[in-house]
Amino acid sequence: MRFSGKSFLLILLCLVLAVASAGGEATPEPGRSLFRVHQINIGCGDAYLLTVDDIVILVDCGTDSTLPISEELHNYPLFEYLEASGIDHVDVHFVTHWHNDHCYNVDTLMEMYGTEDTIVYGASKELLPELAPLPKGTYRHLIEGDHFSIGPLDVLCVGPAYRDNLTGTFNHDSLNFIITYGKIRYLFTGDYVERTVRSRWTEEVENIDVMSFPHHGLTPICITTWCMKLMNPRLVLVPGRASGPAQQFAKHEAHVQTYGVYLSAKDGHIIVTSDGTNIWYAVDVNPGEFPLGKELSPRPVRKEKP
Repeated sequence: MRFSGKSFLLILLCLVLAVASAGGEATPEPGRSLFRVHQINIGCGDAYLLTVDDIVILVDCGTDSTLPISEELHNYPLFEYLEASGIDHVDVHFVTHWHNDHCYNVDTLMEMYGTEDTIVYGASKELLPELAPLPKGTYRHLIEGDHFSIGPLDVLCVGPAYRDNLTGTFNHDSLNFIITYGKIRYLFTGDYVERTVRSRWTEEVENIDVMSFPHHGLTPICITTWCMKLMNPRLVLVPGRASGPAQQFAKHEAHVQTYGVYLSAKDGHIIVTSDGTNIWYAVDVNPGEFPLGKELSPRPVRKEKP
């Protein structure tokens, strides 16, 4: 087959444009809903606001307090962020475990944003007595192996290992669950990643895309080097008030490893956005704003020691 000079130049131009286009930053797929994960710096174990279409999910909503749960002390920065972001309801709320800095505002949240169809998932068979009954919504026990959908989101609980005496009142009771949107997987951890997660759910947690690092619960160390190599996250979100070991991890990984590591105490509110194929992230975000931010780099390639 022969090509004329003009045809050859046209083909060459198309190839150049294709290469140039491939080398540029990706843009969201047209017509594809954006899934946003907001890491909200509320001064303790961060809250995570998840939105896609008109679906609203919240993960944890505690307060920086040592007072009993019955005391009237609420984390108003959380509710100010929700209001500024235009949130008018919550469809699903995950409470990773029953510690004040993760669960304190459940009743207030349900009173302000709950509906009769709202589901609250927790790490114990029954709702913590101090928070019962819920003003609105239904409580359900989330256990290892539970697998269901919330709109376009796939949810899989991978820990802790189910046991009859699970009370949700210890760090190691923290729920670990994966939310998948398209090809992108997010791992939420609360205060702890139980060792069984990496052995019983190896394939599911391998090469995770975004990981919320445990708030603390690192004594004894639950996140080992081998565990992190298996998970191999592209982006790690660390709560601002994380205890010493977690912050030391973040500082270490930021300089030595190839993870993208962000602390809300240093980087403010963080938004991670995905169209199911690509990921973007923005730091130091003002409440009510939804910047796309920077495109997340491809999965890091581990350098083996010689």
